[in-house]
Amino acid sequence: MSSSSRSCAPSDRGAAGARRGGPLGRALAAASAVAILAMPATAWGDGGRIGLPEPVAPAPVRERAPVEPLPSAERWFRLSLGGTPCGWSRETVRPVQDGIETERESHLELGRMGRRVVIRSRSAFRESASGEPISAESERITAGAPVRSGWTFGPDGIEVVQEQGGRRTVERVPAPPPGWLAPAAAERMLRAVATGGGTEARWRSLDPESGPIEVRWVRTRVTAPGRTEPDGTVEWRTSGSLLERPSSEWTGPDGEVRRSRVDLGVGILESRACTAEEARAPLGTAEVMARSFIELRQDGSPLAGARSARLALRARDGELADLPTAGAQRFVRTGPGTGEASIDVGPSRDSDAADAADPRYRAASVMVDGGDPAIRRLAVEALEGAPAGPRERAERLRAFTWRHLSRKDLAQGLASASEAAASRAGDCTEHAVLLAALLRADGIPARIAFGAVWVARAARVRNAYGWHMWTQALVDGSWIDLDATLPDGGAGFDAARLLTGTSAADGASLDADLSRVVNMIGDLEIELIEVDGRPIAPAPDAGDAKGAPR
Repeated sequence: MSSSSRSCAPSDRGAAGARRGGPLGRALAAASAVAILAMPATAWGDGGRIGLPEPVAPAPVRERAPVEPLPSAERWFRLSLGGTPCGWSRETVRPVQDGIETERESHLELGRMGRRVVIRSRSAFRESASGEPISAESERITAGAPVRSGWTFGPDGIEVVQEQGGRRTVERVPAPPPGWLAPAAAERMLRAVATGGGTEARWRSLDPESGPIEVRWVRTRVTAPGRTEPDGTVEWRTSGSLLERPSSEWTGPDGEVRRSRVDLGVGILESRACTAEEARAPLGTAEVMARSFIELRQDGSPLAGARSARLALRARDGELADLPTAGAQRFVRTGPGTGEASIDVGPSRDSDAADAADPRYRAASVMVDGGDPAIRRLAVEALEGAPAGPRERAERLRAFTWRHLSRKDLAQGLASASEAAASRAGDCTEHAVLLAALLRADGIPARIAFGAVWVARAARVRNAYGWHMWTQALVDGSWIDLDATLPDGGAGFDAARLLTGTSAADGASLDADLSRVVNMIGDLEIELIEVDGRPIAPAPDAGDAKGAPR
């Protein structure tokens, strides 16, 4: 992010890929990390929902009868991003008293415009010998105290408990429809397909680090049946409903994945099976944020402080996800891989009635803890003498957040609102979650907004859109946009911001929402059509064979 523009510009998977520790699990972990680190274009300066594939039939191995458990095993992987060693992953499957436990631990060191950020995570999933889910837990450390999540499976759904710094939230969510596979059951199925000459596998799973959201996977053999690659492996292509970036995997004769590759938009993430000593050898720092900016081929300076803008959007891979129509933005699809976004800072559009009734936008969560006494005290301080109207109170809280977070920097990964309030430091992510918490503390429904913002300059980057985060508040039946990285005394939002998604930041869902941002990194192209009603000249190569977004 760029202080001059007040923006906040800006993930791997293992054995058989079904558990978070598989190559696709490592890719999901790295995807959310990439999104977090791509977000701070502001320290310098589930709206867009992606449809799931059609339901797939449960895998035939999802038997309820006892099956032979997997042997206890530990595997290590060395991770690299864009050719730079950036981390390691350890995966363990072990028998326990009541069944089988699949555990994964990872360590990533990534760069934010020259700053090194370390992200550590651990997850464990326990299931019965026949594949019935029992419990799951996860822990992530990006800044300050770890965020811990625990799931307990029961006949009436999943109890989700989150804890950080002594704060605890509990919610109950419905379980996915029957037929999804727990990690060890999925690994048995995938090994059977790989060693039995199969060419395709389809399954559904849950990932402790991405929240209780069902993920659908498809794995297809690339190497011709009956043949192997020169190194004796078999190549597979795996794609999932959460991260729309296919992974290539290579399995050995035993069906275990030996290496994998996935394009995260900021570089190729590669994992290779190795020894513990090799995995934990010295690492470099793989730059994420500088690689994530979206180059603008026109002069974007008219966007500074603009009240309205119309943008043409194009996905390089030909598949543009629907963007939200909410707050100041209206999105219209113009083709399978193209669309237009109109941003107007005037009157906001009415929201869906379901939004007003959704308790997630009012409830305290670990990341957006409006119930923290410290947050409540800040809200009272900020609103002393404020008018009674919710719109005026929301703007008062926005300006207060900008003043309270007096140290604008990129040193944090993704701190909670309570941590940001205490440290008084952060980039756009901390500004967004703190403002959301203050709004909820005052009884105003709020959510996190993801997107991109035009920046004139961010280190060596010039005239580009950088990934960003801000806040939306539900006021008088409409979502209004509030960017706490914009200074006190000025406009609280402008048309230099493109909305790509939203999140209630409840439970463990934030990782899943952030992973969807990665689907656009390195793939989205933006062209200005008009700003404040004035047409903008097309980019020099507009209309050629490769084409500008229009």
